[in-house]
Amino acid sequence: MVLVFFCISGVLGAIERHPSITTRDTEAEATHSLDTDSRLFAETIDPFPGAVVVVANDWPLIYGLNTLKQECVPFGHRIVNSVKLVGGTKQDAILTYMASRSEPYVVVASSDFEFSEMTAERRVNVDSEAGFDADAANRLREILEGYGEEAKRPLSADEALSAAVNNPMLRHMQKYVTAS
Repeated sequence: MVLVFFCISGVLGAIERHPSITTRDTEAEATHSLDTDSRLFAETIDPFPGAVVVVANDWPLIYGLNTLKQECVPFGHRIVNSVKLVGGTKQDAILTYMASRSEPYVVVASSDFEFSEMTAERRVNVDSEAGFDADAANRLREILEGYGEEAKRPLSADEALSAAVNNPMLRHMQKYVTAS
């Protein structure tokens, strides 16, 4: 399984952009429509059944996971979790989320959010104006292909459950119950 953090600024369906506490101060408010971006994103991850999506932009602060799945129609069925960010940067939230996990991950992020060299090898940079374009799709495809079977193998029921659980203690209990 490979976790793909979707962290792209813009609006999608009924999900509107709201002021972000983690957008760089010098950036304009992102009003880019993500409809085309989300279709290309979905097409890009489609050949990789082991790639699941964790929404890591501002939407989870306002919208629940079911709403995110409904509004992100092209890839909504792949959304397994979200990162609810209150303080710090999106990179900090993603690294905190991954601290208790061992799965490989990719960050697909707009340039208006603060990311450093720490995630550079695993990151697909998305231009705020161009959105998720052919270059971003090629980069994501390249990273996912690099993960090989982790990205190409369909998820087991245990992996799907593990991806949907944030709490490390619950994941540990889930492994114990599965083993019994």
